[in-house]
Amino acid sequence: MLTGSYRKRLEADLIRWAEAGWVTPDGAGAIRRDVARDHAGFRLPALLGLFGGLLIASSVAAFVAANWEAIPRLVKLAMILLAIVVAFAVAYRLQKAGSAAGSDAATTCGVLIFGAGLALVGQMYHLPEDWPGGAMLVAVGALVAALLMRSNGALAIAFAALCAWSGGRWDEAAGRMHYGFFALYLPALWIALSRGNRLVHHLAVLAAAFWLGTVPGAWLLHSFDYGLLAYGLAMAAGFAALGALALDRGWPALLTACLPWGLIGLVVMLNAELARILDDHEARAGHAFLFVFYAYAVAVPLSVGLGLAARERRFAWPLAAGLLLALLVPVVFWSDRVAGMPGRVAVASLILLAATALVVAGAAGGMRRILTAGSFLFGIAILILLWQTIGTLLDQSLFFLAAGAALLATAWGARRLFARLNAPAGEAA
Repeated sequence: MLTGSYRKRLEADLIRWAEAGWVTPDGAGAIRRDVARDHAGFRLPALLGLFGGLLIASSVAAFVAANWEAIPRLVKLAMILLAIVVAFAVAYRLQKAGSAAGSDAATTCGVLIFGAGLALVGQMYHLPEDWPGGAMLVAVGALVAALLMRSNGALAIAFAALCAWSGGRWDEAAGRMHYGFFALYLPALWIALSRGNRLVHHLAVLAAAFWLGTVPGAWLLHSFDYGLLAYGLAMAAGFAALGALALDRGWPALLTACLPWGLIGLVVMLNAELARILDDHEARAGHAFLFVFYAYAVAVPLSVGLGLAARERRFAWPLAAGLLLALLVPVVFWSDRVAGMPGRVAVASLILLAATALVVAGAAGGMRRILTAGSFLFGIAILILLWQTIGTLLDQSLFFLAAGAALLATAWGARRLFARLNAPAGEAA
């Protein structure tokens, strides 16, 4: 899906390329028309039709709710089945007519009616309360609709429903891993890999992150320990490395959705670690549990692999360095000197270095999301350091002075290096 920022940048580039003579005016016009055609999949009539259908459905729902108690059970059941049939019949007709967006909207409405119908049937016939089981049925129905009708909306509902099902079963089992999640997630992932819808891609990644987040089990239920931050940090680094590799190597588009969520997790976890070590009551040695080592066993090779296997080294090497620096932070927490001045300086330095590496990666590779993540990480870390000082104010001043001098020296060296790399061929000779 093309974003507004991409189109603005492309328009500016086309003007510059045309002025430089690299692109003819006719070629620039053809590129603009091609981009407009690719972005024209979501049309105003489909949007207005969807809103109109939702309003009519709301009217019918309100009328039925007002008279629900007076309607016989069999009539209620027939109404639910008729509504589902009508929704899918409309979806099929629109699909045959070539309206993919209208068919998707009607299929999505049909799946929503199916889910609401399950709840109503359970209420009418006083079935045993088992909402996770109901969520599983919704997920199964949504998957079937997504496969047969090629509906992205139904697939999105399937991902949300299977997370609800897995979360409910996880809670009932007191935090034990719910492996049944994969019985529905793998088919949903297989369908999502063939779709070009970015919402579906992001939901597939978030569903995987949700299940991985429930893996610690009892650690989540009973107490919050620093090991959870280490586990979350390793997950975030692994997602970021996988997404960057997918983007660089041209892997399935779904995997590229791992990058933004990994970067968001990285910013959140690192700043939580910094705030924790600067707090006198919270700065204590952490304890790793088994799944932390499992997560590191995945995140570290992925980060190293990013630096070694990526084709575009300009952003891959700094990004891999930033991820590895971030993964070193829990090592400081596992030491005995975490609460002292050396530990605080080490954690703050590692986080600022990681943020700088992300900024370098984003700027060198033209990756705005990486540049933004590094800037946010750096800015929030500075605010935290100003809010909770490292030792005395004099110690804080010396730390900022040393860090600023190091960054200025790095900037000067980078400027000299880029000037040599971009020098004209005759001058370089």
